[in-house]
Amino acid sequence: MITRRCREHCDSVGETPLQHFCSALRVALELQILVVAVTIHAFVPRWFTHTGTNKMKQILDRRSNVAMD
Repeated sequence: MITRRCREHCDSVGETPLQHFCSALRVALELQILVVAVTIHAFVPRWFTHTGTNKMKQILDRRSNVAMD
């Protein structure tokens, strides 16, 4: 089920396929929640003023510890 290219990608970021699945799913869920906050911010700019930027920085900071292909 895991192709050679998938395994190479997981190896390049230092994760097992299961770890990679979990971390990718976590990012996807965080971004889906963030969509709600940013959409609300579009209508009411005083709400969630830094939420989008802060969360994206957190995600990128967390991923910066992972080697990129």
